[in-house]
Amino acid sequence: MTIQDARELAEIDTLDTEILLSTILQCNRTHLHSHPEQKLTVQQHVLWKELHDRRKNKEPIAYIIGEKEFYGRTFIVTPDVLIPRPATEGLVDLVLEFLDTGKNKIQDIDTDVIAIAVSLGEIKDIQTVVDVGTGSGCIAITLKKQRPELTVYATDISEKALQVAERNAHSSVVKIYNTQGSLLDSVKDLEMPFIVVSNPPYIPQNEILMKDVADFEPHEALFSGTDGGDLLQELIAQAKTHPYCRGIVVECKKEHQKYFENV
Repeated sequence: MTIQDARELAEIDTLDTEILLSTILQCNRTHLHSHPEQKLTVQQHVLWKELHDRRKNKEPIAYIIGEKEFYGRTFIVTPDVLIPRPATEGLVDLVLEFLDTGKNKIQDIDTDVIAIAVSLGEIKDIQTVVDVGTGSGCIAITLKKQRPELTVYATDISEKALQVAERNAHSSVVKIYNTQGSLLDSVKDLEMPFIVVSNPPYIPQNEILMKDVADFEPHEALFSGTDGGDLLQELIAQAKTHPYCRGIVVECKKEHQKYFENV
């Protein structure tokens, strides 16, 4: 089988086909177009069929190839963590702006999804960020790369997720402090002013999702109660009562901004 044969016979999207072939052949997509006659080895052919069928069954490309780009950097992903979304780059942007201005702000980052920043005290000179529900670590690591002077804590209830975050921190040559626990439990004794950043589960439990999300991504990172706001409300409550928390920046549904009205 040649590259051209594989492309013509594929039963998946063209872009997905090219990503998988590039991964198998360890080349860029330009090479696929300039060398259509190149033959796949027997091993490459077997691997192509396996990966093609996994994608045909709607398994996300990121899980198949084991990585996803976020904020211009490549992150390791496994089925133990949520796949980083482009919308969440907007959350990172708002965190960086919030650290500079300290101003409350709501920003549209996707259809019916917002990033919202709310101060709980003086934001000036804050040097510590706690990323709650870090998953792959993409938010925590990106913040550390963008602002090396920050001290960044990454927390998650999942030990396997924290292992992925640690691998990504090592690959990115940054030091983040990984701690296991629910929401702010693992930093309850932190005695320095900080802000919380989080992309918490915010999908209503009965909402129907696409197969590649519903069947493959971790449900504990997606769903949170009847309207999707259960964990968000708990996080806000913990942030308000922590003596050193000075602000919170989260990704959530537009309808969830009501939970910040009395903050």
